[in-house]
Amino acid sequence: MKKVLIICLSVFIPLISMAQNVVNVGEKHTVTPESHLFATFVKSLPYDLKLTIEEEIRSAPSHRAHTTLGLGYTPIPYLNIYAGYTVMIYGKNAGWDDPNNYIRHRVNVLLTPQIKLGQWSLSLREGLMIDTRTDDIDTRVKSASTLTLRSRLQAVYAIGTTPLSVVAKIEMLNTLNAPVDYLNSIVPETDKYSSCYISELRPEAGLQWKINKQHALTLTYRYNYLYSRDASILDSGDVDLTNSYTTKHLILLAYKLDW
Repeated sequence: MKKVLIICLSVFIPLISMAQNVVNVGEKHTVTPESHLFATFVKSLPYDLKLTIEEEIRSAPSHRAHTTLGLGYTPIPYLNIYAGYTVMIYGKNAGWDDPNNYIRHRVNVLLTPQIKLGQWSLSLREGLMIDTRTDDIDTRVKSASTLTLRSRLQAVYAIGTTPLSVVAKIEMLNTLNAPVDYLNSIVPETDKYSSCYISELRPEAGLQWKINKQHALTLTYRYNYLYSRDASILDSGDVDLTNSYTTKHLILLAYKLDW
């Protein structure tokens, strides 16, 4: 299996800032249960192309609806290339606020080397994800467009002649372009922040039931660990910074139709 090496280059534009202070450096630890519902529809096209439509709905405490349109291509049996666009609608509390404040756009480009060894199917997915916000933000401390490197290792084991398979995977997300110029201009030299950091870690395991050639159901448990920096610039020019650590326990049910 060929190894795919992705080199990501980020260009950062320095921001003009005044000498201020970082105040209220805090940490926020949260543990939440959450459920996800997935529906995936795959249409085979000529020239080994596949059109994918995905729908994801998340329950409280984070109300979200993701709709994705993607195109996959398998030039050789050992490699899949995928590009997709997602519109994400964010809800607040138990309802929906002004959609203009809670709509984000996402573009994904993924490369997946893959191989089958007997009853095992192994894959290593690498890709870039760009999330673009539509709300009004201070770009000195928040990114209007976040660039993320996604890495996923997956193993699927087919159980004998049954329609069941065991699925195990782990995915890591690395933020590559967090804005730090203003923040680093007001902290001591020994406390500098990096624009790159691991933002999410997702080990996941469960069962897949292949009902027939067209229909499949997957039920998995995911342990989701997230880290984020929430920074805001006060009227004084000081920065209020919170390091957020969130742990989620998720039950995911996914349905796939391939026709």
